[in-house]
Amino acid sequence: MNLPTQVSGITERSQAWWTEAPPVQKYGAVGGGIVGIALLVFMFFTMSGGEDQWEGRILYSNLEFDESAEISNRLRALEVPHRLTADATAILVPEDRYMELRVQLAGEGYPKSGRIGYEIFDEAQLAMTDFLQKVNFQRALQSEIEQTLINIEGVRNARVHLVIPEPSLFTEEQNPVTASVSLTLEGNKKLPIERINAIGYLVSASVEGLDQGNVIIIDGSGNMLSEERDPLVKMANKQFEMQQQVEKALERKVQTLMDQVIGKDRSRVRINAVLNFDQKQTQQKRVEPGASQVVISEETQETSSAEKGTEEQAIRNYEVNETIQSIVGSVGSITRLSMALTIDKTRVVIDPEGNYIEEQRADEEITQLRELAQQAIGMDETRGDAITVYPMAFDKTQEIRAREESQAQERKEFWTDIAINVAKILGIIAALITLRFIIQAIGRGVGVEDELEVLGEVSTDVEEEEFERPETPHEMILGRVQQMVRERPEDAAKLIRTMLMDEES
Repeated sequence: MNLPTQVSGITERSQAWWTEAPPVQKYGAVGGGIVGIALLVFMFFTMSGGEDQWEGRILYSNLEFDESAEISNRLRALEVPHRLTADATAILVPEDRYMELRVQLAGEGYPKSGRIGYEIFDEAQLAMTDFLQKVNFQRALQSEIEQTLINIEGVRNARVHLVIPEPSLFTEEQNPVTASVSLTLEGNKKLPIERINAIGYLVSASVEGLDQGNVIIIDGSGNMLSEERDPLVKMANKQFEMQQQVEKALERKVQTLMDQVIGKDRSRVRINAVLNFDQKQTQQKRVEPGASQVVISEETQETSSAEKGTEEQAIRNYEVNETIQSIVGSVGSITRLSMALTIDKTRVVIDPEGNYIEEQRADEEITQLRELAQQAIGMDETRGDAITVYPMAFDKTQEIRAREESQAQERKEFWTDIAINVAKILGIIAALITLRFIIQAIGRGVGVEDELEVLGEVSTDVEEEEFERPETPHEMILGRVQQMVRERPEDAAKLIRTMLMDEES
């Protein structure tokens, strides 16, 4: 096979096809080529981009900004890929190089910042005074407690300050050990009270002589997290929390009932509860008459005289049945309730045409809602409970706007879905048309290659034999027409006459 001749023949055939091809086929071929090139570029970038992906592990944390920059520059000099966290206090490195970098950087003296616990005593210093020893011990103890607190879930950073006074010879003059803890929480999380109390117990158990009541815990915003230690203030806080819990529970009962009856956001309930926290002990003594007589003591006296003779006087003491009861009054009992109930005096109904309209709420319905609210929380008029109902027209501007925005959003999503579906269908059709043109172009190229291959094989088999080029279908038809005109001119004239008549009609 003569390969240069075949290549030149394919090139000529391709040029001829491109010249004679209609515009649609040309656009399809160009589009197919562009799509193929885009796929190749996408695959290239996809395969080459995976090399930068690696699993990160924290190399160092709680670093100062200057040391973070120093370690980052050192890793860059070592050509080690690394990343900094958002607050630039921690450095992440690939998992497979973690231990190697820890050992190498530890040999270079990193990290220099951060917390140092009892490691401060690893290097013995000469001429260390007793005062410096105590200061270093207190620093180490604070750092150790901070490291423990950081490991607690929800705590991102911690600072601990201890006040350890010098021991006194007199017990009454000994100042207590105190501690203050500042916690930086993760995000906007709030620690539950149980965890805060656990932190207080942890700190108190870590320092000798520290009472749990002398541990003060605050957050990064300066809010007090630990409970108040003053018994009077603590009792007042408990009573206020109990009052709020009672009021919220009663409001929830009435509000859920109103929402189910007249609809959501059609009423507002506020309840004020007066609780009695006085602890009373009452002792009652009750005598039961008519009970069986039991003699508990008896005294007899006899007198003798000439006139009256002998007289006997007896004094008997009987046991009287009695009942003694000690009654302790409950703490936090409800003394009085007052409720303010606001009801929307208009209600929304749907007319037969499907439109939303508002109509006034009947007075009888408002009265029934009032009685329903009273029965829901068990109001008692004998103890002074009061309820006030205010029928008012609620502002529905936000509700109307929200409804209009919802309808507009639904219409937008509807037309967007239609446009997306139409675009998908058009894209599929365009892809099919492009694919069809590509397949046709490939088929033509394959046919030309097969024809050239067959001709090459024939030319190699018959090296010296010459043969004529096969006639094309057009040449064969033209030869038959010429033969018919020469051999049967009359039939040819009739055929031409018939074709002309068909064109005129």
